[in-house]
Order: sequence, then structure tokens, then C-alpha cells
Amino acid sequence: MLRGNWFILLFFIAFPSIGFAQQQLYGRVIKKGSKEVLQGVNVKNAHQDKYNQSDAGGNYKIPAETGDTIIFSSAGYRSDTFIVAPYMFTEDFLVPLTPNVVTLARVEVDEMTNYEQDSIKRREAYGFVFDRKPTKLMNKKSPGDAPGLSFSPISRFSSGEKQKRRFEKHLEEQEKDYYIDAKFSPGRVAQLTRLKGDSLHTFMVQYRPSYEFCRTASSRDILLYINDKLKLFKKG
Repeated sequence: MLRGNWFILLFFIAFPSIGFAQQQLYGRVIKKGSKEVLQGVNVKNAHQDKYNQSDAGGNYKIPAETGDTIIFSSAGYRSDTFIVAPYMFTEDFLVPLTPNVVTLARVEVDEMTNYEQDSIKRREAYGFVFDRKPTKLMNKKSPGDAPGLSFSPISRFSSGEKQKRRFEKHLEEQEKDYYIDAKFSPGRVAQLTRLKGDSLHTFMVQYRPSYEFCRTASSRDILLYINDKLKLFKKG
């Protein structure tokens, strides 16, 4: 009897993953209407509280089960949500994201309003990252704690916590990109410069302002900035 119990124990030690394999949803994220792959797209499993990002080739992978809700979001693109179905596991699941294009009419008001509304939605979607309670550290006692050292799980230093902090930093940097996009948008630049196509794209990349400048710049400051950079662009 004892030998049988040892056999069962050794079996689970040797084959820990049998019966507990986690399915992975994987595929690529592209720009809708093209073959352009999208890097750094946030991928969140809202049901399992898991998250990841697409790599340089637009590839993503995230633990998932049928019925889970998966959210894809990235600066400059409309977020998209999918309910996982069995067929999604049979091959690469392609996710096309639509660019967040703003019409030229009422360009300034519309873009900042859209940014504010989208920012609130992003905050709600990733509240599990931004609103988490700080993990207590060893010797940091709170009223009511038992005598001696406070028990501080190593969770703060675990790979999961480190990943969550990296993800939070990425979201904060991405939020800055969203803000710059709202202030220095293709719609506004095209309206002021009359540039389009490759010329517009080159101008946008070459003269993209900093987040710090956009936070303090008024509408007039942005207009003057674009006009000054347009003169340099035409000289080049």
C-alpha cells in the first residue's frame, strides 16, 4: 500500500502538467486593410486577469479558455474585444485593428474629447493594474499585525509582479503616446499643412513633439510649432 502511494506521488512529480495543460490563444495583430504587423499591442484576458503584448512580428500568445474575453488595444487604434470560441485554437487567430481616424471637421475639439473618453475607458479596462494595492514588505507592520515580522510574501518580487509592473510602465508610456496623438494628430497636421500621403507620414515622424511639450502647449503653441516645422520640412 505504501509503495502504491509513493508511485502515485512520483507520477505527479514527474508529470506535473498532465491534466492541467493551459490552452494558449495565439496569432498575429495587423493593421486593418493591410499586411502591416503591429508591435506592442496590449492583449488582456479579462476573465483570467492575464495580459501580454505582441512582439516585433505582431505575434501574440495568451492563456485562454473557451468563453474568455480577450481585449486588444494599442495607441492610435480602436480597441477590439473577442469572446474565445473553440475554432480560435485550431490555427493562428488574426486580429486586425482599425486606426483611430478623426475627421477634419471640429478636429481639435473632437480629438481631445475622444482622447478623454478613451482614456477613461482604458483606465477602467486596466484598473486591475493601476488600482492594485501595494504589496507590504517585510518589517512594514500595520496596526493589528501580529508581533514580530510582518509576513510579506515574495509576491512583490515574483515574476508575475515584475511582469505587472513592467506592463504598468508600458501602459503609462502608451498613454503619453495617446496624448501626443491627440494634440499632434494626422487630421490637424493635414489641415494646417495640406500635406498628404508619404509626405504627411514623413512630417509626422520627423517632427513628432515630446509629451512634455504637448502637456504645456496651448492650441496656438501647437499651431505655431507645426508652421515652424513645416518651413524646415519644405527647406529639406
